[in-house]
Amino acid sequence: MQVKIEKSGINGEGIAYIDRKPVFIEGVLPYEIVEIKITQTQSTYLKGELLRIVKASPFRIQAPCPVQATCGGCALMITTVAQQEKIKLDHLKQALVKYMGNIDFRLIKPMVSNPKPLGYRNMFKLPVRSEKGKLVSGLYSANSNHFVKADHCLIHSDELEAAKIQILECCDAHQQEAFSFETMRGIRYLILRGFEGQFQLTLIIGENKIPDELITDLMKIPSLKSIYLSINTDRHAHDPFGTILIHKAGLKTIPVTLNGLRYELSPTAFFQLNTIQASAIFNKVVQLVKADDVVLDAYCGVGAMSLPLAQKVKKVIGLEINLASVKAAIENASLNKIDNVSFTQGDVQVILPTLLKTEKISALVMDPPRSGLSSPMIETLLNSNIDHLIYVSCNPSTLAKNLAELKKKYTIVSLTPFDLFTQSPLLEVVADLKLIKSV
Repeated sequence: MQVKIEKSGINGEGIAYIDRKPVFIEGVLPYEIVEIKITQTQSTYLKGELLRIVKASPFRIQAPCPVQATCGGCALMITTVAQQEKIKLDHLKQALVKYMGNIDFRLIKPMVSNPKPLGYRNMFKLPVRSEKGKLVSGLYSANSNHFVKADHCLIHSDELEAAKIQILECCDAHQQEAFSFETMRGIRYLILRGFEGQFQLTLIIGENKIPDELITDLMKIPSLKSIYLSINTDRHAHDPFGTILIHKAGLKTIPVTLNGLRYELSPTAFFQLNTIQASAIFNKVVQLVKADDVVLDAYCGVGAMSLPLAQKVKKVIGLEINLASVKAAIENASLNKIDNVSFTQGDVQVILPTLLKTEKISALVMDPPRSGLSSPMIETLLNSNIDHLIYVSCNPSTLAKNLAELKKKYTIVSLTPFDLFTQSPLLEVVADLKLIKSV
């Protein structure tokens, strides 16, 4: 059957309608006319498989990646970067209308484009398989355990990809095998992160039997400065990292310099995957605060945003539930000789009410996970009467849902979208909110 694609979904799929029921189809663009077959029928939606494009979008291009259609990581690579940005803005607008009703779209500032639409990622976590006696890396198709071999990923930095090839060759020279659930041995994932020509490798393995000679030879790779092992045999693990992390060679942390500040990162420390656009977001957040502010950084991690804020404002208090991240944040503040910032381990929604009794917080910065703010956290914020909230979101849907609740006491000053993950449908947004004084 033929259908017309009416819009793009939040995962980059196309959405058509049959008898008012949405049909989700991968690999298509808005306003294309396509021939499909229905592959799944649910009570509220259908799924279709693309058979043929009858009328293509004028913005359709040939994806430069040979596995784009099967990998699923770069759903928007089939269109121009400018059109990708339009699709992402549409996602934001649709979410705002869905959860907030009438909203003035003039509050949305121009998109901050990614100056490097390919080769921007500073980290990868790649599953490994054995093929013809050699290790190969790849990715899992979206929402599945289907392994897709990928010799080269175009959104990884060239330096990461070059190091990956050397690592795989070194492992092959030492006759390493891919992980097997039958033997519970072998290499399961390669995790590599790097900045400024210095890389940190974590091998996710089944058991701690990696030969010392392999570690020695890996350290001969010029860009490799740090090696860790992590043991993970959990068949249903969502995170490649296991509970055991073993430092094997080189530096314990690797450095990254951003906006003149230096951070030291361990393998599990969170840091933005696009260094250039992370810099742009941090600059925007710092621009929104005032010099006499006392700022609470509610999900501070290793202090990535706390430290540039502290360079401008009177005082910063960082809260983070992960103790290892808090320790790293304290060390990063010391490294940069910044003394008007403090870090505390704990749950912000528990600590904030007590903190407000002793500290006059004038601005709160929050960068929560994709799931957004919890209901208790929203209630905590509504009861706080903090003058200024800055919400850094990586999910327009949960942002809009949270804003619908926060508007009881806060007004939206601006929404600034950032394209961090070009080729994918993901969008970051910095929301600037001010307390409605009469409430």
